[in-house]
Amino acid sequence: MTSSLEHSPRAGARLSRRVSGIGSMRLAELMRLAAGIGAIDIALGIPPGEPPAEAVRAATGALTGGRNQYAPPEGLLALRETIAELARRHRGVTVDPATEVTITCGATEGVLNALLAVTDPGDEVVLFEPFYENYPGMIELAGAVARPVPLDGPGWRLDLEAVRAALTPRTRAVLLNTPHNPTGRAFDEDEVAGLLDLCARHDLVLITDEVYEGYVYDGRRHVSPLGRPGAAEHAIVVGSLSKSLQMSGWRLGYCLASPAFTAAVRRAHERTTVGAPGPLQVGAAAVDVAGLADDSAYFQRRRDHLVDRLGELGLTVARPEGGWFVLAAVDTLGRPSDLLAEELVRSAGVLVAPGTSFFTDPAGGRRWMRMTFVRDEGRTEEALDRLRNFLSGGHHDR
Repeated sequence: MTSSLEHSPRAGARLSRRVSGIGSMRLAELMRLAAGIGAIDIALGIPPGEPPAEAVRAATGALTGGRNQYAPPEGLLALRETIAELARRHRGVTVDPATEVTITCGATEGVLNALLAVTDPGDEVVLFEPFYENYPGMIELAGAVARPVPLDGPGWRLDLEAVRAALTPRTRAVLLNTPHNPTGRAFDEDEVAGLLDLCARHDLVLITDEVYEGYVYDGRRHVSPLGRPGAAEHAIVVGSLSKSLQMSGWRLGYCLASPAFTAAVRRAHERTTVGAPGPLQVGAAAVDVAGLADDSAYFQRRRDHLVDRLGELGLTVARPEGGWFVLAAVDTLGRPSDLLAEELVRSAGVLVAPGTSFFTDPAGGRRWMRMTFVRDEGRTEEALDRLRNFLSGGHHDR
């Protein structure tokens, strides 16, 4: 039976300009294709493990014990205290869980709330290119305008002069992801401090998405604007438990900011999702974060192995300084990454992310392909073997 909704007249005329201007995510289309084929996914940074057992027990106890109604919009105090401890461990700062921490439905909502809190329609937001695929659409949903600034050179450095040149009287915020998806840069002291100082000089807000703050390599440490001069007036930090506690499906993120910024973020949060799921907050709050193992050394070994394997295949790869991804140059393979990614799904049974998803002009990303090193080790090895066979002219029989 055909639904009458399928033939609603002039439906497109009723869509908002902000939604009409946002295209579908290319990787989502490839994911649907890969699911139908049974391809091995080395595109998405899905945590390889499970949430801590005590989190699952506590969340289950909350569900069966009657704690199934609204939690406070700002988040359970016990979880905000957990987040404050994580901020101390990973960022070396002290935050007040009562007035400087807000629990959100994942870091995605956290970034959107921060944008809603500090920009008005028509304002401009500087973001760095290549960028996490969701950012331009999030900026547009907030009614603002994205102003991409390319990261500099083969090392993907943050060019403060390029940022300064991109500023206009309508600029209100700068959006930075560190450690960076997709390049793997962990921006250093000079870059972060310089960017915060630039924001202070021009009365802008620096929004930092730090979901990979616990994953930096080769002896580096995570650098956050929190705790630096000017941060209280010019910085909002967004984080997530998806990676640190390996619970991406729980959708628990957070915003860290001064009391004034926090009050504004909470007003936006209360009018988007109202609050994050209470039983899951109970579960996450039960984790003793002080006792969590530091598994960055394990992921560093996984990173090195993937970089070495891709190098053996003739791909050029900058060794990631942090995060969960590798961005490989594929221009030697003779076809753009968007076509290559589809070929890999169909012919090799391997899902990767085409670089076209991470650039305003897709042409800028056609020489890049993103892969993750955090998926199941055995399946990753099989995917790399399939990739090698494909590049050597072989075929994969599914």
